Amino acid sequence: MNLSEFYKAMEAQDVTDILRRFPVRYESLLPTGVVTEPEDGQRYVVLGVPFSLFSRPGRGSSFIRFKVKCATMTLSCILFNQSFYLRKLSGKQELLFVLYYSEPRKAYIVHGIHDPDSYYAMTGIRPVYSLPKTVPTSYFTSYLKRILLEGTATFQIQSPLPDRLIEKYRLMNEKDAYRAIHFPRSKEELTKGLRVFKYEEALSYSIRSLRLKRQADRKKKVHNAPIDHRKINAIVKSIPYKLTKDQLSAIRDIVLDMEREKVMYRLLQGDVGTGKTIVSLVSLYANYLRGKQGILMAPTFELSHQHYENALSFFKDTNVHVAFLANATSMKASQRREIEQGLKDGTIDVLVSTHAAISDKIRFKNLGLSIIDEQQLFGVAQRDSLLSKGESDLLMVTATPIPRTLSQIVNADLDVSTLEEYPHGKRNVRTKVVRSSDPIIEEAIRKCLAVHRQIFVVAPKIDESDEKASATSIFNEMCERFGSGNCQLLHGKMKKEDQKRIYDAFLKGEKPILVSTTVVEVGIDVSKAALLVVYDANCFGLSSLHQLRGRIGRSGDFALCLLVYDGADKESQEKLSFLASTNDGFEISQYDLKMRGAGSYSGERQSGKSELLVCNFVTDSNIFRCAKEDAIGIIDDPEEMQNADYLRSLDRALVTKLA
Repeated sequence: MNLSEFYKAMEAQDVTDILRRFPVRYESLLPTGVVTEPEDGQRYVVLGVPFSLFSRPGRGSSFIRFKVKCATMTLSCILFNQSFYLRKLSGKQELLFVLYYSEPRKAYIVHGIHDPDSYYAMTGIRPVYSLPKTVPTSYFTSYLKRILLEGTATFQIQSPLPDRLIEKYRLMNEKDAYRAIHFPRSKEELTKGLRVFKYEEALSYSIRSLRLKRQADRKKKVHNAPIDHRKINAIVKSIPYKLTKDQLSAIRDIVLDMEREKVMYRLLQGDVGTGKTIVSLVSLYANYLRGKQGILMAPTFELSHQHYENALSFFKDTNVHVAFLANATSMKASQRREIEQGLKDGTIDVLVSTHAAISDKIRFKNLGLSIIDEQQLFGVAQRDSLLSKGESDLLMVTATPIPRTLSQIVNADLDVSTLEEYPHGKRNVRTKVVRSSDPIIEEAIRKCLAVHRQIFVVAPKIDESDEKASATSIFNEMCERFGSGNCQLLHGKMKKEDQKRIYDAFLKGEKPILVSTTVVEVGIDVSKAALLVVYDANCFGLSSLHQLRGRIGRSGDFALCLLVYDGADKESQEKLSFLASTNDGFEISQYDLKMRGAGSYSGERQSGKSELLVCNFVTDSNIFRCAKEDAIGIIDDPEEMQNADYLRSLDRALVTKLA
């Protein structure tokens, strides 16, 4: 690989892009020794000499069996699918091994082999990177060494921060911080290096968020008719169940915002099942009463079509004209043209849509309210594209709630309405972590079938390609055990009309077992669903699992969630056990933020990457609080020389990112 190929594979424009490919985690290489009775899944780091090698090559799967003689005992080891290590293991030299004990195999599984005199082995801290498949880790680290350790760089590595902030927080200089990140000599030095980039990210994030908020605050409505509150009260009373105090409070906040001269910029957050959809529909009705058009946009066809069905039912006794828009592959061209014309001439009052509404062809006569459901699955550019279609209030909706104090940091003081109560009372969902061989899975399915309740069965992928469970194989297994007449398979690669047919049959209970991928994660509402089985549950994030769990027990009746995991990884076991211990979405989202980082909370999901690489809203909340105060100072005085330079550097970085 030459340098040009390397930069292309890394999608890097300059050296800074390479340096900012931060480690995803750090691995300790400090020797731990071993014990006479090792625990299953326990990690060990040992120094020893390999001998007695036996290898079995293979294209799909290969392994090397060998023994390691260490200071106190001899260990039986297995190395899978890394036959290139055979030569190193044959050298009969002392090596450093990272091992995990496997009780079923009565052997140690090898996860890493290092020379004892290597840089990382001597410092005891090894960075772990996520790199493109075509880029060897050795090439990447050797390039970093030339820049950061060998002093061959011909360019200056300078901090983008104003000098006063570097001095205020006594931050390490930029080059030393990069070296501390990529080649840490101690935990203390690593912490100091991380602190630099955490602050840089927090400040950049705060600047961008505050800019968006202030931009929204400056927007004024030119034409804004009053809303008849009596009609709002009448439609709320017509709902066949009593709304919670939180729902009524959220509706009041939204209606009052819509009546103000300033454009609304509000977040509606609430756990799964707290009734965000009905609040959204009442808001659309309030918008209709002031003579404006509204849109409800959702990230998936399934969720948006369900919102459409709910909207038709909700508005059936009114004069509100509701239309549905999906991608070109899901609709006839004549249908799309009819909807496009209805939006232009104002005969369509409410549009329910996927992201297809962002298209330049979609134009409104008088757009007044834009509601984005599961807003964290849309990026800032998509949101702005929708808002550019009219003088529109914005209501963002999310089922990934976080505490208000944290929300103020994440959302830059965005106006927030929170739903904490459940319309049908406290949900009664029990969660249990089980192995795939546990008889409770079959027992629970048969009980649900006997009382005519629906069952969700979820797998992490569609087809078999590795050791993970696939929806296709599980579907075939379910058909054999419970009859093909009871089972259906659903995934995102199916045609939309087939997905709708399958979902409708499931909703009616005609085929009560739905085996699927995560296409059912958000918004699917089947009130009689009482069982969720998630295979290879460790492959999902906690927020995703909690969203999936939200598909069951929606009527308030007892429901059971079974998280299937056959592995021994302690971190995965801890994560799943935590989920089983609580149904509180606030606790779960905070735990998930802490464990996985910012993820979708930053609102930049277009490329699937978070803009926060090292900073975390939960664990680094104090850094965010300081950065937020500093951001206000910079935005309030943009002409000051260092502030202006810093803001220009942010703008250049954003242009490069979006290019």
